[in-house]
Amino acid sequence: MGVLWYDTSKSGLDDQVKAALAAIPKSFIAGTANGGDVTSGAQAGVLQAYGLAKFQLTAGNLLSQFAGGASILAKENYISLREALIIKPLMLDVKHKQQVLELDATLGELQQTLSTINQKLQELDQAQNDYRALAAEGDRLIAVRQVERQRVSAIIQGYRSRDAAFRVFRNEKLERYKTLFDLAARYSLLAANAYDYETGLLNSDAGRSFINRIISARALGVIQNGEPQYAGSSTGDPGLSSALAEMKADWDVLRGRLGFNNPDAYGTTVSLRQEDRRILPGTDGDSVWQDYLQGSVRANLLDDADVRRHCLQIDTGSGLPIPGIVLEFSTSINPGENLFGRPLAAGDNAFHRSAFATKIFAAGVALEGYVGMNNPVANGSAVGGGGAVSPGEPPSSLLNPQALASTPYVYLIPVGLDAMRSPPLGDVSTLRTWQVQDVTIPMPFNVGASDFSRKNFYQTTDSLSEPLFDVRKHQAFRPVSTTAAFNADIYGGGGSLKPSQFTNRRLIGRSVWNSKWKLVIPGDTLLNDPKEGLARFINSVKDVKFHFVTYSYSGN
Repeated sequence: MGVLWYDTSKSGLDDQVKAALAAIPKSFIAGTANGGDVTSGAQAGVLQAYGLAKFQLTAGNLLSQFAGGASILAKENYISLREALIIKPLMLDVKHKQQVLELDATLGELQQTLSTINQKLQELDQAQNDYRALAAEGDRLIAVRQVERQRVSAIIQGYRSRDAAFRVFRNEKLERYKTLFDLAARYSLLAANAYDYETGLLNSDAGRSFINRIISARALGVIQNGEPQYAGSSTGDPGLSSALAEMKADWDVLRGRLGFNNPDAYGTTVSLRQEDRRILPGTDGDSVWQDYLQGSVRANLLDDADVRRHCLQIDTGSGLPIPGIVLEFSTSINPGENLFGRPLAAGDNAFHRSAFATKIFAAGVALEGYVGMNNPVANGSAVGGGGAVSPGEPPSSLLNPQALASTPYVYLIPVGLDAMRSPPLGDVSTLRTWQVQDVTIPMPFNVGASDFSRKNFYQTTDSLSEPLFDVRKHQAFRPVSTTAAFNADIYGGGGSLKPSQFTNRRLIGRSVWNSKWKLVIPGDTLLNDPKEGLARFINSVKDVKFHFVTYSYSGN
Protein backbone atom coordinates (compact mmCIF):
# COMPACT_ATOMS: atom_id res chain seq x y z
CA MET A 1 0.00 0.00 0.00
CA GLY A 2 2.90 2.32 0.76
CA VAL A 3 4.42 1.70 -2.69
CA LEU A 4 1.11 2.43 -4.40
CA TRP A 5 0.77 5.66 -2.45
CA TYR A 6 4.32 6.60 -3.37
CA ASP A 7 3.84 6.04 -7.08
CA THR A 8 0.59 7.97 -7.15
CA SER A 9 2.04 10.89 -5.20
CA LYS A 10 5.13 11.01 -7.40
CA SER A 11 3.03 11.08 -10.58
CA GLY A 12 0.85 13.92 -9.25
CA LEU A 13 3.92 15.87 -8.19
CA ASP A 14 5.39 15.70 -11.70
CA ASP A 15 2.15 16.99 -13.19
CA GLN A 16 2.06 19.87 -10.75
CA VAL A 17 5.64 20.86 -11.54
CA LYS A 18 4.93 20.88 -15.25
CA ALA A 19 1.84 23.05 -14.72
CA ALA A 20 3.81 25.52 -12.57
CA LEU A 21 6.56 25.88 -15.16
CA ALA A 22 4.01 26.42 -17.91
CA ALA A 23 2.32 29.15 -15.92
CA ILE A 24 5.44 31.35 -15.81
CA PRO A 25 5.18 33.92 -18.70
CA LYS A 26 7.87 33.37 -21.26
CA SER A 27 7.55 36.98 -22.86
CA PHE A 28 8.02 38.85 -19.63
CA ILE A 29 11.37 40.67 -19.91
CA ALA A 30 12.73 42.19 -16.79
CA GLY A 31 15.39 44.07 -18.59
CA THR A 32 18.24 43.07 -16.57
CA ALA A 33 21.71 44.26 -17.27
CA ASN A 34 23.10 40.96 -18.23
CA GLY A 35 20.21 40.43 -20.62
CA GLY A 36 19.21 37.11 -18.92
CA ASP A 37 15.80 35.52 -18.58
CA VAL A 38 13.84 37.12 -15.79
CA THR A 39 11.80 33.89 -15.18
CA SER A 40 14.79 31.78 -14.39
CA GLY A 41 14.52 32.59 -10.67
CA ALA A 42 10.90 31.44 -10.62
CA GLN A 43 11.73 28.31 -12.50
CA ALA A 44 14.58 27.61 -10.06
CA GLY A 45 12.21 28.07 -7.16
CA VAL A 46 9.70 25.66 -8.67
CA LEU A 47 12.38 23.08 -9.34
CA GLN A 48 13.82 23.51 -5.83
CA ALA A 49 10.39 23.00 -4.35
CA TYR A 50 9.94 19.99 -6.61
CA GLY A 51 13.22 18.45 -5.43
CA LEU A 52 12.38 19.05 -1.79
CA ALA A 53 8.91 17.60 -2.24
CA LYS A 54 10.30 14.60 -4.05
CA PHE A 55 12.88 14.02 -1.33
CA GLN A 56 10.24 14.30 1.31
CA LEU A 57 8.03 11.98 -0.69
CA THR A 58 10.82 9.43 -0.84
CA ALA A 59 11.48 9.78 2.90
CA GLY A 60 7.76 9.48 3.54
CA ASN A 61 7.67 6.26 1.55
CA LEU A 62 10.50 4.80 3.65
CA LEU A 63 8.83 5.96 6.83
CA SER A 64 5.53 4.49 5.72
CA GLN A 65 7.15 1.14 5.08
CA PHE A 66 8.96 1.27 8.47
CA ALA A 67 5.76 2.06 10.32
CA GLY A 68 3.72 -0.54 8.46
CA GLY A 69 2.64 -2.12 11.72
CA ALA A 70 1.07 1.13 13.00
CA SER A 71 -2.60 1.81 12.98
CA ILE A 72 -4.52 2.74 9.85
CA LEU A 73 -5.56 6.04 11.35
CA ALA A 74 -1.90 7.10 11.83
CA LYS A 75 -1.11 6.20 8.22
CA GLU A 76 -4.08 8.16 6.89
CA ASN A 77 -3.13 11.22 8.96
CA TYR A 78 0.41 10.92 7.80
CA ILE A 79 -0.58 10.63 4.15
CA SER A 80 -2.99 13.59 4.46
CA LEU A 81 -0.27 15.69 6.05
CA ARG A 82 2.24 14.89 3.35
CA GLU A 83 -0.23 15.61 0.60
CA ALA A 84 -0.95 18.94 2.14
CA LEU A 85 2.72 19.78 2.21
CA ILE A 86 3.27 18.72 -1.38
CA ILE A 87 0.12 20.04 -3.02
CA LYS A 88 0.33 23.53 -1.61
CA PRO A 89 4.03 24.09 -0.97
CA LEU A 90 3.95 27.60 -2.44
CA MET A 91 0.95 28.77 -0.44
CA LEU A 92 2.44 28.07 2.95
CA ASP A 93 3.89 30.91 4.84
CA VAL A 94 6.58 30.88 7.43
CA LYS A 95 4.14 30.42 10.25
CA HIS A 96 2.63 27.38 8.69
CA LYS A 97 6.04 25.98 7.90
CA GLN A 98 6.99 26.41 11.52
CA GLN A 99 3.89 24.49 12.63
CA VAL A 100 4.62 21.82 10.04
CA LEU A 101 8.15 21.46 11.41
CA GLU A 102 6.83 21.10 14.94
CA LEU A 103 4.27 18.61 13.71
CA ASP A 104 6.99 16.75 11.83
CA ALA A 105 9.07 16.56 15.06
CA THR A 106 6.03 15.31 16.92
CA LEU A 107 5.46 12.77 14.15
CA GLY A 108 9.05 11.55 14.53
CA GLU A 109 8.52 11.05 18.22
CA LEU A 110 5.29 9.23 17.37
CA GLN A 111 7.18 6.88 15.11
CA GLN A 112 9.61 6.10 17.91
CA THR A 113 6.65 5.51 20.25
CA LEU A 114 5.08 3.19 17.68
CA SER A 115 8.28 1.15 17.64
CA THR A 116 8.20 0.90 21.43
CA ILE A 117 4.49 -0.02 21.34
CA ASN A 118 5.18 -2.64 18.70
CA GLN A 119 7.93 -4.09 20.91
CA LYS A 120 5.62 -4.10 23.93
CA LEU A 121 2.90 -5.74 21.86
CA GLN A 122 5.36 -8.47 20.92
CA GLU A 123 6.32 -8.88 24.57
CA LEU A 124 2.61 -9.05 25.51
CA ASP A 125 2.01 -11.68 22.86
CA GLN A 126 5.02 -13.66 24.10
CA ALA A 127 3.78 -13.36 27.69
CA GLN A 128 0.32 -14.59 26.65
CA ASN A 129 1.90 -17.52 24.84
CA ASP A 130 4.04 -18.30 27.90
CA TYR A 131 0.93 -18.12 30.13
CA ARG A 132 -1.05 -20.42 27.84
CA ALA A 133 1.89 -22.86 27.73
CA LEU A 134 2.21 -22.78 31.51
CA ALA A 135 -1.55 -23.25 31.98
CA ALA A 136 -1.49 -26.18 29.55
CA GLU A 137 1.44 -27.68 31.43
CA GLY A 138 -0.51 -27.28 34.70
CA ASP A 139 -3.58 -28.94 33.16
CA ARG A 140 -1.42 -31.81 31.97
CA LEU A 141 0.15 -32.09 35.43
CA ILE A 142 -3.29 -32.17 37.10
CA ALA A 143 -4.48 -34.84 34.68
CA VAL A 144 -1.32 -36.91 35.24
CA ARG A 145 -1.65 -36.58 39.00
CA GLN A 146 -5.33 -37.52 38.87
CA VAL A 147 -4.51 -40.65 36.90
CA GLU A 148 -1.64 -41.42 39.29
CA ARG A 149 -3.88 -40.87 42.31
CA GLN A 150 -6.49 -43.22 40.86
CA ARG A 151 -3.82 -45.82 40.20
CA VAL A 152 -2.32 -45.41 43.68
CA SER A 153 -5.80 -45.52 45.24
CA ALA A 154 -6.56 -48.78 43.43
CA ILE A 155 -3.24 -50.25 44.60
CA ILE A 156 -3.81 -49.09 48.18
CA GLN A 157 -7.34 -50.49 48.16
CA GLY A 158 -5.95 -53.81 46.99
CA TYR A 159 -3.32 -53.72 49.70
CA ARG A 160 -5.98 -52.87 52.29
CA SER A 161 -8.12 -55.80 51.22
CA ARG A 162 -5.14 -58.15 51.28
CA ASP A 163 -3.98 -56.68 54.59
CA ALA A 164 -7.43 -57.13 56.12
CA ALA A 165 -7.52 -60.75 54.98
CA PHE A 166 -3.97 -61.25 56.20
CA ARG A 167 -4.79 -59.79 59.60
CA VAL A 168 -7.92 -61.93 59.93
CA PHE A 169 -6.12 -65.17 59.09
CA ARG A 170 -3.01 -64.15 60.99
CA ASN A 171 -4.99 -63.25 64.10
CA GLU A 172 -6.83 -66.56 63.89
CA LYS A 173 -3.59 -68.50 63.58
CA LEU A 174 -1.93 -66.46 66.31
CA GLU A 175 -4.91 -66.95 68.58
CA ARG A 176 -4.82 -70.67 67.92
CA TYR A 177 -1.11 -70.72 68.60
CA LYS A 178 -1.52 -68.68 71.77
CA THR A 179 -4.37 -70.89 72.98
CA LEU A 180 -2.42 -74.07 72.36
CA PHE A 181 0.75 -72.55 73.81
CA ASP A 182 -1.10 -71.51 76.98
CA LEU A 183 -2.45 -75.04 77.21
CA ALA A 184 1.06 -76.48 76.79
CA ALA A 185 2.35 -74.06 79.44
CA ARG A 186 -0.40 -75.17 81.86
CA TYR A 187 0.41 -78.81 81.33
CA SER A 188 4.11 -78.04 81.79
CA LEU A 189 3.33 -76.30 85.06
CA LEU A 190 1.19 -79.25 86.15
CA ALA A 191 4.08 -81.57 85.30
CA ALA A 192 6.44 -79.44 87.39
CA ASN A 193 3.99 -79.45 90.33
CA ALA A 194 3.61 -83.23 90.02
CA TYR A 195 7.41 -83.56 89.94
CA ASP A 196 7.62 -81.45 93.09
CA TYR A 197 4.81 -83.46 94.74
CA GLU A 198 6.60 -86.74 94.02
CA THR A 199 10.16 -85.65 94.83
CA GLY A 200 9.74 -82.67 97.17
CA LEU A 201 12.88 -81.06 95.69
CA LEU A 202 11.58 -77.75 94.35
CA ASN A 203 11.20 -75.93 97.66
CA SER A 204 14.56 -74.15 97.33
CA ASP A 205 15.18 -70.77 95.73
CA ALA A 206 16.50 -72.50 92.63
CA GLY A 207 13.43 -74.74 92.54
CA ARG A 208 11.04 -71.78 92.77
CA SER A 209 13.06 -70.02 90.06
CA PHE A 210 12.64 -73.12 87.92
CA ILE A 211 8.85 -72.97 88.41
CA ASN A 212 8.85 -69.26 87.55
CA ARG A 213 10.83 -70.01 84.41
CA ILE A 214 8.02 -72.24 83.21
CA ILE A 215 5.40 -69.63 84.08
CA SER A 216 7.26 -66.83 82.28
CA ALA A 217 8.22 -68.91 79.21
CA ARG A 218 6.95 -67.52 75.91
CA ALA A 219 8.42 -70.10 73.53
CA LEU A 220 7.89 -73.79 72.98
CA GLY A 221 11.57 -74.55 72.59
CA VAL A 222 12.93 -77.46 70.59
CA ILE A 223 10.92 -80.66 70.10
CA GLN A 224 12.31 -83.60 68.15
CA ASN A 225 10.25 -86.71 67.48
CA GLY A 226 7.86 -85.65 70.20
CA GLU A 227 10.63 -85.41 72.82
CA PRO A 228 11.56 -82.08 74.45
CA GLN A 229 15.17 -81.06 73.98
CA TYR A 230 17.57 -78.92 75.97
CA ALA A 231 17.89 -75.27 75.02
CA GLY A 232 21.02 -74.44 73.05
CA SER A 233 21.55 -71.01 74.57
CA SER A 234 22.21 -69.87 78.10
CA THR A 235 20.56 -66.50 77.41
CA GLY A 236 17.09 -65.60 76.26
CA ASP A 237 14.02 -67.76 76.60
CA PRO A 238 14.90 -71.49 76.48
CA GLY A 239 11.21 -72.38 76.19
CA LEU A 240 9.06 -75.05 77.76
CA SER A 241 10.96 -77.92 76.17
CA SER A 242 14.14 -77.18 78.09
CA ALA A 243 12.35 -77.28 81.47
CA LEU A 244 10.61 -80.53 80.60
CA ALA A 245 13.85 -82.09 79.35
CA GLU A 246 15.66 -81.08 82.55
CA MET A 247 12.91 -82.54 84.74
CA LYS A 248 12.93 -85.79 82.78
CA ALA A 249 16.70 -86.12 83.07
CA ASP A 250 16.56 -85.58 86.84
CA TRP A 251 13.63 -87.97 87.17
CA ASP A 252 15.53 -90.74 85.37
CA VAL A 253 18.22 -90.45 88.06
CA LEU A 254 15.87 -89.97 91.01
CA ARG A 255 13.78 -93.04 90.24
CA GLY A 256 16.53 -95.24 91.55
CA ARG A 257 18.13 -92.87 94.02
CA LEU A 258 14.93 -91.99 95.89
CA GLY A 259 13.61 -95.54 95.75
CA PHE A 260 10.70 -95.00 93.40
CA ASN A 261 11.49 -98.28 91.69
CA ASN A 262 11.70 -100.20 94.98
CA PRO A 263 9.09 -98.93 97.49
CA ASP A 264 8.27 -100.38 100.91
CA ALA A 265 4.71 -101.77 100.90
CA TYR A 266 2.56 -102.11 104.01
CA GLY A 267 -1.01 -102.90 104.95
CA THR A 268 -2.07 -100.99 108.07
CA THR A 269 -5.44 -101.03 109.86
CA VAL A 270 -6.24 -98.26 112.36
CA SER A 271 -9.19 -97.80 114.71
CA LEU A 272 -11.07 -94.51 114.74
CA ARG A 273 -12.69 -95.30 118.11
CA GLN A 274 -9.60 -96.39 119.97
CA GLU A 275 -6.70 -94.52 118.32
CA ASP A 276 -8.37 -91.23 117.43
CA ARG A 277 -11.30 -90.71 119.79
CA ARG A 278 -9.64 -92.61 122.68
CA ILE A 279 -12.93 -94.30 123.63
CA LEU A 280 -12.64 -97.39 125.73
CA PRO A 281 -13.41 -100.71 124.02
CA GLY A 282 -16.32 -102.90 125.05
CA THR A 283 -19.53 -101.84 126.70
CA ASP A 284 -17.76 -99.32 128.90
CA GLY A 285 -17.34 -96.90 126.01
CA ASP A 286 -20.37 -97.77 123.85
CA SER A 287 -22.47 -94.85 125.07
CA VAL A 288 -19.66 -92.38 124.43
CA TRP A 289 -19.13 -93.85 120.99
CA GLN A 290 -22.83 -93.63 120.21
CA ASP A 291 -22.86 -90.02 121.34
CA TYR A 292 -19.97 -89.34 118.96
CA LEU A 293 -21.83 -90.97 116.06
CA GLN A 294 -25.03 -89.13 116.95
CA GLY A 295 -23.14 -85.83 116.94
CA SER A 296 -21.82 -86.61 113.46
CA VAL A 297 -25.27 -87.03 111.91
CA ARG A 298 -26.16 -84.47 109.23
CA ALA A 299 -29.77 -83.79 108.31
CA ASN A 300 -28.68 -83.08 104.75
CA LEU A 301 -25.25 -84.08 103.49
CA LEU A 302 -25.49 -81.55 100.65
CA ASP A 303 -25.19 -78.75 103.18
CA ASP A 304 -21.52 -79.68 103.51
CA ALA A 305 -19.50 -77.91 100.78
CA ASP A 306 -16.79 -80.59 100.77
CA VAL A 307 -19.37 -83.33 100.30
CA ARG A 308 -20.99 -81.47 97.39
CA ARG A 309 -17.63 -80.85 95.79
CA HIS A 310 -15.92 -84.23 96.16
CA CYS A 311 -18.65 -86.90 96.41
CA LEU A 312 -19.78 -88.21 93.05
CA GLN A 313 -23.55 -88.29 92.44
CA ILE A 314 -24.46 -88.12 96.08
CA ASP A 315 -27.40 -85.93 95.11
CA THR A 316 -30.35 -88.05 94.01
CA GLY A 317 -31.83 -85.20 91.99
CA SER A 318 -35.17 -85.38 93.78
CA GLY A 319 -34.58 -82.21 95.76
CA LEU A 320 -35.09 -84.05 99.04
CA PRO A 321 -32.51 -83.85 101.85
CA ILE A 322 -30.05 -86.72 102.15
CA PRO A 323 -29.41 -87.65 105.80
CA GLY A 324 -26.10 -89.21 106.66
CA ILE A 325 -23.07 -89.31 108.93
CA VAL A 326 -19.85 -87.35 108.39
CA LEU A 327 -16.85 -88.45 110.46
CA GLU A 328 -13.92 -86.02 110.42
CA PHE A 329 -10.35 -86.88 111.40
CA SER A 330 -6.75 -86.04 110.49
CA THR A 331 -3.60 -88.10 109.99
CA SER A 332 0.10 -87.36 110.45
CA ILE A 333 3.52 -88.98 110.61
CA ASN A 334 5.44 -87.58 113.53
CA PRO A 335 7.75 -89.21 116.05
CA GLY A 336 5.95 -90.35 119.23
CA GLU A 337 2.51 -90.02 117.63
CA ASN A 338 0.15 -92.51 116.09
CA LEU A 339 -1.42 -92.05 112.63
CA PHE A 340 -4.13 -89.77 114.04
CA GLY A 341 -1.61 -87.46 115.74
CA ARG A 342 -2.36 -88.76 119.24
CA PRO A 343 0.43 -89.72 121.65
CA LEU A 344 1.59 -93.17 120.69
CA ALA A 345 0.03 -95.74 123.06
CA ALA A 346 -0.34 -99.48 123.33
CA GLY A 347 -2.10 -100.94 120.31
CA ASP A 348 -1.64 -97.79 118.18
CA ASN A 349 -0.38 -97.78 114.58
CA ALA A 350 2.07 -95.31 113.05
CA PHE A 351 4.40 -94.81 110.07
CA HIS A 352 8.09 -93.96 110.45
CA ARG A 353 9.63 -90.63 109.49
CA SER A 354 12.60 -92.25 107.76
CA ALA A 355 10.41 -92.61 104.67
CA PHE A 356 10.06 -89.10 103.30
CA ALA A 357 6.79 -90.04 101.51
CA THR A 358 4.19 -92.63 102.47
CA LYS A 359 1.42 -92.80 99.86
CA ILE A 360 -1.80 -94.69 99.51
CA PHE A 361 -2.18 -97.51 97.03
CA ALA A 362 -5.63 -98.62 98.26
CA ALA A 363 -7.93 -97.86 101.18
CA GLY A 364 -10.75 -99.76 102.82
CA VAL A 365 -13.27 -99.20 105.63
CA ALA A 366 -14.46 -101.76 108.19
CA LEU A 367 -17.68 -101.12 110.14
CA GLU A 368 -17.33 -103.50 113.07
CA GLY A 369 -20.64 -104.59 114.56
CA TYR A 370 -22.61 -103.83 111.37
CA VAL A 371 -25.53 -106.29 111.20
CA GLY A 372 -26.46 -107.92 107.92
CA MET A 373 -23.32 -107.33 105.85
CA ASN A 374 -21.89 -110.20 103.79
CA ASN A 375 -18.18 -110.27 103.04
CA PRO A 376 -17.47 -112.90 100.34
CA VAL A 377 -14.02 -114.47 100.33
CA ALA A 378 -12.16 -116.49 97.76
CA ASN A 379 -13.57 -119.94 98.72
CA GLY A 380 -17.18 -118.82 98.23
CA SER A 381 -18.09 -118.60 101.93
CA ALA A 382 -19.07 -115.42 103.68
CA VAL A 383 -17.47 -113.77 106.68
CA GLY A 384 -20.02 -111.90 108.72
CA GLY A 385 -20.24 -110.27 112.08
CA GLY A 386 -21.34 -113.55 113.64
CA GLY A 387 -18.76 -115.78 111.95
CA ALA A 388 -18.59 -117.91 108.84
CA VAL A 389 -21.67 -119.45 107.26
CA SER A 390 -22.15 -121.67 104.25
CA PRO A 391 -23.45 -120.13 101.02
CA GLY A 392 -26.78 -122.04 101.15
CA GLU A 393 -27.64 -121.18 104.76
CA PRO A 394 -29.86 -118.09 105.28
CA PRO A 395 -28.10 -115.47 107.39
CA SER A 396 -29.43 -115.11 110.91
CA SER A 397 -29.08 -111.31 110.70
CA LEU A 398 -32.33 -111.12 108.77
CA LEU A 399 -34.19 -111.69 112.02
CA ASN A 400 -32.16 -109.08 113.92
CA PRO A 401 -34.08 -105.80 114.57
CA GLN A 402 -30.82 -103.89 113.96
CA ALA A 403 -30.15 -105.49 110.56
CA LEU A 404 -29.19 -103.24 107.70
CA ALA A 405 -28.55 -103.62 103.95
CA SER A 406 -25.90 -106.13 102.96
CA THR A 407 -24.08 -103.69 100.64
CA PRO A 408 -23.74 -100.22 102.19
CA TYR A 409 -21.54 -97.63 100.53
CA VAL A 410 -19.32 -94.92 101.95
CA TYR A 411 -17.15 -92.04 100.65
CA LEU A 412 -13.62 -91.40 101.95
CA ILE A 413 -12.45 -87.98 100.78
CA PRO A 414 -9.28 -86.01 101.69
CA VAL A 415 -10.20 -82.34 101.96
CA GLY A 416 -7.17 -80.96 103.81
CA LEU A 417 -3.49 -80.48 102.99
CA ASP A 418 -1.28 -83.34 101.94
CA ALA A 419 1.99 -83.37 103.89
CA MET A 420 5.30 -85.07 103.18
CA ARG A 421 8.94 -84.51 103.96
CA SER A 422 11.57 -83.58 101.45
CA PRO A 423 14.10 -86.35 100.64
CA PRO A 424 16.96 -86.32 103.18
CA LEU A 425 19.68 -86.20 100.53
CA GLY A 426 22.03 -84.48 102.96
CA ASP A 427 20.47 -86.15 106.03
CA VAL A 428 18.28 -83.05 106.45
CA SER A 429 14.58 -83.10 105.69
CA THR A 430 11.95 -80.37 105.77
CA LEU A 431 8.17 -80.65 105.96
CA ARG A 432 6.25 -79.88 102.76
CA THR A 433 2.50 -79.38 102.34
CA TRP A 434 0.37 -79.26 99.18
CA GLN A 435 -3.17 -78.23 98.43
CA VAL A 436 -3.91 -81.03 95.98
CA GLN A 437 -6.46 -80.21 93.31
CA ASP A 438 -7.56 -83.49 91.80
CA VAL A 439 -8.69 -82.23 88.40
CA THR A 440 -9.76 -83.78 85.13
CA ILE A 441 -7.77 -83.89 81.91
CA PRO A 442 -10.30 -82.95 79.22
CA MET A 443 -10.68 -84.68 75.88
CA PRO A 444 -9.33 -82.63 72.96
CA PHE A 445 -11.86 -83.75 70.33
CA ASN A 446 -14.61 -85.68 72.16
CA VAL A 447 -15.19 -88.12 69.31
CA GLY A 448 -18.13 -89.64 71.19
CA ALA A 449 -19.90 -86.26 71.49
CA SER A 450 -20.47 -86.63 75.22
CA ASP A 451 -22.99 -84.29 76.80
CA PHE A 452 -20.46 -82.73 79.13
CA SER A 453 -18.17 -81.95 76.20
CA ARG A 454 -19.92 -80.14 73.36
CA LYS A 455 -17.38 -77.51 72.33
CA ASN A 456 -14.98 -77.69 69.41
CA PHE A 457 -11.26 -77.99 69.91
CA TYR A 458 -10.33 -74.75 68.12
CA GLN A 459 -12.21 -71.69 69.32
CA THR A 460 -11.44 -68.13 70.32
CA THR A 461 -11.69 -68.25 74.09
CA ASP A 462 -11.88 -71.92 75.09
CA SER A 463 -9.54 -74.47 73.55
CA LEU A 464 -10.92 -77.58 75.20
CA SER A 465 -14.17 -79.46 75.10
CA GLU A 466 -14.75 -79.03 78.83
CA PRO A 467 -13.30 -76.99 81.72
CA LEU A 468 -9.63 -77.62 82.26
CA PHE A 469 -9.75 -77.66 86.08
CA ASP A 470 -12.96 -79.55 86.67
CA VAL A 471 -12.81 -81.51 89.92
CA ARG A 472 -12.54 -85.28 89.74
CA LYS A 473 -15.01 -86.49 92.31
CA HIS A 474 -14.72 -89.60 94.45
CA GLN A 475 -17.05 -92.52 93.94
CA ALA A 476 -18.58 -94.48 96.81
CA PHE A 477 -17.18 -97.91 97.65
CA ARG A 478 -18.30 -100.85 99.80
CA PRO A 479 -17.06 -101.24 103.37
CA VAL A 480 -16.78 -104.55 105.24
CA SER A 481 -17.96 -105.59 108.67
CA THR A 482 -14.69 -107.12 109.78
CA THR A 483 -11.01 -106.52 109.16
CA ALA A 484 -10.64 -110.20 108.30
CA ALA A 485 -11.66 -109.27 104.75
CA PHE A 486 -8.40 -107.30 104.44
CA ASN A 487 -6.12 -110.20 105.34
CA ALA A 488 -5.23 -111.07 101.73
CA ASP A 489 -1.58 -110.88 100.73
CA ILE A 490 -0.57 -107.40 99.70
CA TYR A 491 1.87 -108.77 97.15
CA GLY A 492 0.89 -110.37 93.89
CA GLY A 493 2.92 -112.08 91.27
CA GLY A 494 6.28 -110.47 90.60
CA GLY A 495 6.29 -108.61 93.90
CA SER A 496 3.63 -106.08 92.82
CA LEU A 497 1.07 -104.75 95.27
CA LYS A 498 -2.15 -106.76 95.51
CA PRO A 499 -4.86 -105.03 97.52
CA SER A 500 -8.00 -106.73 98.79
CA GLN A 501 -11.11 -106.70 96.63
CA PHE A 502 -12.80 -104.63 99.37
CA THR A 503 -10.39 -101.70 99.06
CA ASN A 504 -10.76 -98.65 96.89
CA ARG A 505 -7.91 -97.37 94.67
CA ARG A 506 -9.29 -93.91 94.03
CA LEU A 507 -6.79 -92.39 96.48
CA ILE A 508 -3.73 -93.90 94.79
CA GLY A 509 -0.79 -91.51 94.87
CA ARG A 510 -2.18 -89.38 97.71
CA SER A 511 -0.20 -89.02 100.90
CA VAL A 512 -1.47 -90.89 103.94
CA TRP A 513 -0.61 -87.70 105.86
CA ASN A 514 -3.51 -85.26 105.45
CA SER A 515 -4.80 -82.47 107.67
CA LYS A 516 -8.49 -83.38 107.23
CA TRP A 517 -10.36 -86.47 106.08
CA LYS A 518 -14.09 -87.01 105.86
CA LEU A 519 -15.83 -90.36 105.93
CA VAL A 520 -19.34 -89.87 104.50
CA ILE A 521 -21.98 -92.56 105.18
CA PRO A 522 -25.24 -91.80 103.29
CA GLY A 523 -28.34 -93.03 105.07
CA ASP A 524 -30.10 -94.10 101.86
CA THR A 525 -27.53 -96.90 101.37
CA LEU A 526 -28.42 -98.41 104.77
CA LEU A 527 -32.20 -98.65 104.45
CA ASN A 528 -34.99 -97.23 102.37
CA ASP A 529 -35.80 -95.04 105.37
CA PRO A 530 -32.52 -93.13 105.86
CA LYS A 531 -33.36 -92.00 109.38
CA GLU A 532 -34.20 -95.52 110.52
CA GLY A 533 -31.06 -96.81 108.87
CA LEU A 534 -28.89 -94.23 110.67
CA ALA A 535 -30.54 -95.08 114.01
CA ARG A 536 -29.80 -98.79 113.55
CA PHE A 537 -26.27 -97.96 112.41
CA ILE A 538 -25.56 -95.94 115.58
CA ASN A 539 -26.97 -98.70 117.79
CA SER A 540 -25.08 -101.55 116.10
CA VAL A 541 -21.69 -100.34 114.83
CA LYS A 542 -19.07 -100.48 117.56
CA ASP A 543 -16.03 -99.15 115.67
CA VAL A 544 -14.91 -97.72 112.36
CA LYS A 545 -11.55 -98.96 111.13
CA PHE A 546 -9.49 -97.83 108.14
CA HIS A 547 -7.23 -100.13 106.19
CA PHE A 548 -4.47 -98.44 104.17
CA VAL A 549 -2.30 -100.28 101.64
CA THR A 550 0.68 -97.94 101.37
CA TYR A 551 4.04 -97.64 99.66
CA SER A 552 6.92 -95.63 101.09
CA TYR A 553 10.12 -94.09 99.69
CA SER A 554 13.24 -93.69 101.78
CA GLY A 555 14.66 -90.93 99.58
CA ASN A 556 18.29 -91.64 100.52
